Amino acid sequence: MTEQQPRRSRRAQRPAPAGVDPRPSEHPLDAQAGEDQAAGWGDGDAAPGSADRANEERLRRDKPPHWG
Repeated sequence: MTEQQPRRSRRAQRPAPAGVDPRPSEHPLDAQAGEDQAAGWGDGDAAPGSADRANEERLRRDKPPHWG
């Protein structure tokens, strides 16, 4: 008999789409997910500044009267 070669996987191998992590399982489990980071929401690396504080104050002032 001839020597048999090991079987190869027949599963289709396709490249990851643009913008997707091709190897998500290689990240540490304690790392924050992309959608949980500020950059995932379009905030970038901006720290809260005076504009953010002003907006927070405006939201506190403009609450509806029934909110107490």
